Amino acid sequence: MSDAKPVAAAIVGLGRWGQNLVTAVSDQTIRPLRFVQGVTRTPAKATDFAASQGFPISDDFDAMLNDASVEAVVLATPHSQHFSHICKAAQAGKHIFVEKPLALTLKEARDAIAQCNRQGVVLAVGFNRRFLPAFKELSDTFDRGKLGTALHIEANFSGPFGYSYTGDMWRGTSAENPAGGMAAMGIHMLDAMIHLLGPVRSVATLSRRRAISAPMDDTTHVQVDFACGALGSLTTLMATQASWRLQLFGSSGWAALRDQQALEMHLTEQDPVLVQHNVNDTLAEELATFAACIRGQGHFPVTQVEAMQGVAAMEAISLSAARGGERTPVEPV
Repeated sequence: MSDAKPVAAAIVGLGRWGQNLVTAVSDQTIRPLRFVQGVTRTPAKATDFAASQGFPISDDFDAMLNDASVEAVVLATPHSQHFSHICKAAQAGKHIFVEKPLALTLKEARDAIAQCNRQGVVLAVGFNRRFLPAFKELSDTFDRGKLGTALHIEANFSGPFGYSYTGDMWRGTSAENPAGGMAAMGIHMLDAMIHLLGPVRSVATLSRRRAISAPMDDTTHVQVDFACGALGSLTTLMATQASWRLQLFGSSGWAALRDQQALEMHLTEQDPVLVQHNVNDTLAEELATFAACIRGQGHFPVTQVEAMQGVAAMEAISLSAARGGERTPVEPV
């Protein structure tokens, strides 16, 4: 990829996360993707940042799509806008990287993917934790059968983010973030679970607001029933200190990510093992992989089916939460 021409991309949405994506690319010595333009709702808020990165900025999404020099768009926009932005970009022949979630409903996810496939453009969904070496090792360990039959998986991704949200921020509303921190944090764990164990059959969700002022839940717990027969539990809290843990239990032992770098394994009749991986820039790696896919090199690790399965499960989680924890089936993909 280092010998290929860098992919010329536009960043759409220059809030905190959009700026993180831009910075992740600009910090790399070799840049398989470069940002040549920015689009955001209020350009005045990001003028200085765009200038520091050396690209022009506007609020005109359609004009950017009509720019033949732009090969790809990177979407860091409110969740409810993903579907329309993906479809418009695909129709314009642009390759698309979209931050999770792909969409808020399975119908939108299916239609967005279908549109991209018809236009022959790459669509990548930004689950950057897939690029953690510790998670890759956990996945490989399970795939090689070292853990035996999957029994149960549990995860917690929490942090104090909710305290900084207000009702006039899109991240601080239940319409954009149903079931509390699921769309911001828990969805990463849900994606990891689906990659490891396959589609979710049903969920039961309890979600409520306990501490933050923004009009959204901050305490969410999901019981997960997988089609393969394994069980799971997923907790995401938006009003506590940072916590990140993923643990998969099998008939021959268990493996756990104690944080995003440390993998601990306890296998039957074997000494415990702790592997400490180096910190890597997952944002830079996911965008480099996206660029490689555009150039016809390799494949993106989040498949279209997995992306749709995640949206279907998220939709059921939200519905279950609204129904006070009622067991809710997940629509098959």
